[in-house]
Amino acid sequence: MKIDLIQVANARDLGGTKTRYGTVKANKLIRSGHLSIITEQDIATLKAHNLQRVIDLRTQQEIANHPDGHIDNVTFENISIMSATTFGISYETLDGPTIAVKLQAGIDRMIARGEVPIEHMRILYRTFVQDEHSHKGYGAFLKLLAEHPTDGATLWHCTGGKDRCGTCTALLLHCLGADFQTIMDDYLQTNVQVNEHAESILAKVSPHVPENRMELVRSMLLVDESYLRSFRSEAERLYGSMDAFIAHCGITDEDIAQLRENYLQ
Repeated sequence: MKIDLIQVANARDLGGTKTRYGTVKANKLIRSGHLSIITEQDIATLKAHNLQRVIDLRTQQEIANHPDGHIDNVTFENISIMSATTFGISYETLDGPTIAVKLQAGIDRMIARGEVPIEHMRILYRTFVQDEHSHKGYGAFLKLLAEHPTDGATLWHCTGGKDRCGTCTALLLHCLGADFQTIMDDYLQTNVQVNEHAESILAKVSPHVPENRMELVRSMLLVDESYLRSFRSEAERLYGSMDAFIAHCGITDEDIAQLRENYLQ
C-alpha cells in the first residue's frame, strides 16, 4: 500500500501482501527512499503508521553526505548492503547541471567497460549475490527483523528505495512465503511510485544531456524486471536456490519461522 509522503520517495507498507503462510500485517513493514529531507508532515504520516525503527541500508559515506532527518522516539540502525557505491545520488538536493554531470560520468564508466546501464544494473544485482559484504548485510537485516521485532513498524531504505531496498524486500517476502510473482509485483511498483519523480529529474537534466542519452538516464532512475530476475538466477546458479542463498547469509529455519510469527496474520 502506497504511503503518500511529500519528500520521501517510493514509500509503501507491505501490509496486506498475501503469502502461502498468511497475510503481512499492516503497520509493521515499510520500505522507502532515504529520509534526509523528511518534512514534519511526513513524520506525522509515518507516526500514524506507528513507525518505531528505521534501518538505513546505505554506506557510511552516503549517510555522512545526506543523513536521515531526526524523528522523535524512533531508533535508527545502519546495515550497509554495499561496502562502496557509485550510486546514491541525492537528486532532490542537486541542480540539473550537477545531476547531469554525475549521471553522465556513470554512463561513461559503464560504456568504457563495454556495458549499457540496463546490463550494468543486471551485473550489480548479480554482485549483490556474489559479494560477502552484501551477504552479511542481508543476514543482519533479516536477523534484526526476526530476533528484535518492535511493537510498531520498521522502515528500511537505501537512497531511491529501489535496488538495495528492493533486494532486501525480495528476500524478506521470500522468507514470509510470497511467490516470485508477488515479490516482482512489489518490486515493479517502484516504477509506478517514482514515475512522477523520475520525470521531474529528467526535466531538470534534459537541457544538459544529449538527447541520445536520455533513455539511458531514464533507465538509471527506474527498475526493470530483468534486474530482479538476475538476482534470483545468480542465487540459483551459485547456491542452487533462493532458500540456500538465504541460508548462506546466516538465516536459519528458526529465523524464518520467527519472521512469519512476527509479521504474518
